Amino acid sequence: MPTDTAVLERAVVVMAICMAIQTVMFVAAAIGGFIAWRKTAAAVSEAKLAADTQIAELRGQLDRVAQTVDEAAHALIRGASAVDEVVTDARDAVGRVGSTVGTVASVVSGKKAALAIGLFRGYQAWRKRRDAQHIDAAATSEL
Repeated sequence: MPTDTAVLERAVVVMAICMAIQTVMFVAAAIGGFIAWRKTAAAVSEAKLAADTQIAELRGQLDRVAQTVDEAAHALIRGASAVDEVVTDARDAVGRVGSTVGTVASVVSGKKAALAIGLFRGYQAWRKRRDAQHIDAAATSEL
């Protein structure tokens, strides 16, 4: 029977050694997991910071582009207003010239004068229509 006790004693010692090795392995795995978690948390934090920085840069660029587009739109509106004023002034001037020619025609007598004035008025009407078509085509093509 003493051999049975020695075998059992040796088996218990081997089991104790295996359990100690297993405990050390689990502690090492826990420490490795903790270190990996900290590194991952630091990497995620750095990636978030880099993404936030890049978003801020893109937002700044977008603001600058929007400001440039707004300035261009305002310049275009000012230009269109100036062109509208010039066209209005030109129409008023042509209208005054037409009324002046009509007054001269009523003063001047003769068939040749009436024919010349009629041709002049027809030419003016044709030019007004042609200029209006050019202005409308230019305004449409710019948009």
